[in-house]
Amino acid sequence: MFNHEQKRLILRILMKERERWFSKNKGKLLDKTISDLFQMIRNESHNPYEGYDKALDWFDRDRRK
Repeated sequence: MFNHEQKRLILRILMKERERWFSKNKGKLLDKTISDLFQMIRNESHNPYEGYDKALDWFDRDRRK
């Protein structure tokens, strides 16, 4: 859904949100989301995709007809 750079940007934003003192979004769910996203980014760096992001390509439906 998101490319590698977008995921890294989202991770940085979530980590900044976790460090804020008066954040309403602190808690287990934020920590779990950060750890999952970090693991996803780490997996992509160890197992790079071959030039094509695994996102859904909506235009692919038209090409199959």
